[in-house]
Amino acid sequence: MIMLYHAPGTRSFRVLWMLEELGVPYELQMLDLEQQEQKSAPFLELNPMGKVPTLVDGRTKLTESAAICAWLADRFPEKGLAPAMDATARPDYLRWMFFAPGCVEPAFTEKLNNYATDPRQAAWGSFDDVIATIGPAVDQGRYLLGKAFCAADIMVGSVVRWGVFAGLVSDPALLGYNERLGKRSAHQLACEIDSELVA
Repeated sequence: MIMLYHAPGTRSFRVLWMLEELGVPYELQMLDLEQQEQKSAPFLELNPMGKVPTLVDGRTKLTESAAICAWLADRFPEKGLAPAMDATARPDYLRWMFFAPGCVEPAFTEKLNNYATDPRQAAWGSFDDVIATIGPAVDQGRYLLGKAFCAADIMVGSVVRWGVFAGLVSDPALLGYNERLGKRSAHQLACEIDSELVA
């Protein structure tokens, strides 16, 4: 059985959404971040960073949301959430999977907190560069790889969702993308689960 160590309102939402998209059995193990349960000795054995998400599936232990989502997509290839290893779309898929934590998150965080990093030191580029990169890929009703939704849409889409909520995103292409993602039944179910856990 897949076990997801989870806390509502965190990056763990991505893995929760991914699991709902896959439609495979899983269990949630809640961690109370206010009580610092993520810093307990047993949990630190699973994830020395003391963060969520952390996923355990038999002997497999994984941390970092992009790595977990990439692994799950490959673990269940019949679900179609990742191009096959030899597919022409595979390189673009991998680029988008790691574009989310490597570029989108830091650029959005920088924008939200109103600070600037020397462009020579900002490996993520800039907020405007990130928006200009995502926008054309998801314009006109597309997902990142075209017509097919994939795990990379969970990674990038979850940060776009946060950016819309924070009032950072006004680009019409990204707003439309966020709206399309929000209509997916797995996304809606993951949101319901996450909201119920907060209450």
